[in-house]
Amino acid sequence: MGEHNVILFAAFEPRIFLDPESVGIGFDPELPTINAGPATISYTISARTETPEDKTLSITTNGITGFINPLSSFNIPKINFVNQNIYFTAKMVDLSGTPLKRYPVLESSVELLKTQTPGPVDELVQVQNTIEDFIIVDEGGLDVFLVRSDGTVVLDGESTYRTNYGDLTASSGGGYLKGIIQTSVADTDLRLQVNYTSGGVTVSGTSTPFDVYPAEPIYDIRKIGEDNNQTQNYKALATQPVLQREPIFMDELLGQIVGDNNSYPETLGIKLHEKVSNYVANINDPDYANVNSLNSLVNQLSMTLDEYNQQFPPSLSRLIDILSVSVSRQLGSKNQFQGNYDTKGYISKEFYGKNRGDLLPIETTLLETGANSKNILAYEKFSNQYKLVNTNILSATDIDYTSHNAYPLSAYNRSWGWGLIMPNTITGIDINKYYKFYDFIDTVEGSYLQKFIDFDNQNNTYLTSLTSYNQYIDKWGVAEKVISHNLYTNLGLISGS
Repeated sequence: MGEHNVILFAAFEPRIFLDPESVGIGFDPELPTINAGPATISYTISARTETPEDKTLSITTNGITGFINPLSSFNIPKINFVNQNIYFTAKMVDLSGTPLKRYPVLESSVELLKTQTPGPVDELVQVQNTIEDFIIVDEGGLDVFLVRSDGTVVLDGESTYRTNYGDLTASSGGGYLKGIIQTSVADTDLRLQVNYTSGGVTVSGTSTPFDVYPAEPIYDIRKIGEDNNQTQNYKALATQPVLQREPIFMDELLGQIVGDNNSYPETLGIKLHEKVSNYVANINDPDYANVNSLNSLVNQLSMTLDEYNQQFPPSLSRLIDILSVSVSRQLGSKNQFQGNYDTKGYISKEFYGKNRGDLLPIETTLLETGANSKNILAYEKFSNQYKLVNTNILSATDIDYTSHNAYPLSAYNRSWGWGLIMPNTITGIDINKYYKFYDFIDTVEGSYLQKFIDFDNQNNTYLTSLTSYNQYIDKWGVAEKVISHNLYTNLGLISGS
């Protein structure tokens, strides 16, 4: 292209040296230079030939990929929803990641050759590769499609693509494709693939994987108290026959206003019930308080904190109040009680006797020490009390083994250390005069204590399969999915429900 005279301002970098003279005059060492002088240098700028050979396509949201060192900040977001506009830019780059900025815009193109008007019919030559009166000499292809994790392609009818150059339409260069793709398919680990063909050379690129979720909320979050069926409450109050005979009024008018227990949590009946039933926790409990209430509690203690005073829409404010509670508090804790031995006469063990197994006949039961040992229950007939005893009696001085690790329950003696209450002279089979023995079922009671999220609510799908804290807090994790769906829906980017 030629030579250009360019003035470069070069200066000594003093920040890595301690200059005594600069220190003496009080010079700030963080300033880059003092008394910089210009220098002139000549160099040559040469244009390179930009062709698609040995090139690839880099796909991001805005075309920013970084030079040499890849930049992942602008990859297609991991969280997307059906029928949402997914913006992308496919940019042609060389093997080092340098973009081909002078290459034409990537688009389908057809090079045509004009043909003469045909003569008599018997002189007409049939040409298949034609468009009306033109012969296709060269065709540049552009294919944009979604690929599933198993390599299959999402059908054309299930995804649509269009270009989105906007104000850049007038520019014919840049070596990129700017577009939008939508899909009605909800799937995980989808990839966007772009193939561009020009002059018989095909250049391809594939995006990083992303997920597409249904337009409905990914998680239905239900706090304790958000199970109120206000429609049914009004029906129970409406004892007048004239109201009982009008289901349309109760269900389709009043019921639509207040909702039932399956309605969205922002419905009037559920929202008011939650605020009343959780009033103390929402206002005065630092572990569970809403964000505004927590700020008020902190101010009462004259503590300093950063306040941003952000005003959020009601639905987003509800989610922030929930997500601000620690994950351990949201999950709650389960009752670890394992002493449910008494069946209270019930055959079914749904409620009573969950930890008591089958009766162990003293005469025939064999117990084991070592790895196969297990706890059993000793039931004292006199007091009706159960005692959990350990059968791994390796410290006992008198064990009548019948095999390597097995010994009979009927050989009981006091050296086993079970602490059973009966005369010292009772040993062996005579123990059945004072005790019965049962298998111990190693299970916990399992009900939730200190509940915050209502896991008993059949509508709740939030945190039901959480396996780690990172799964919750990481980028593209549970918390971000919850916030993303709310923002996308309320900004009209998707039509959620």
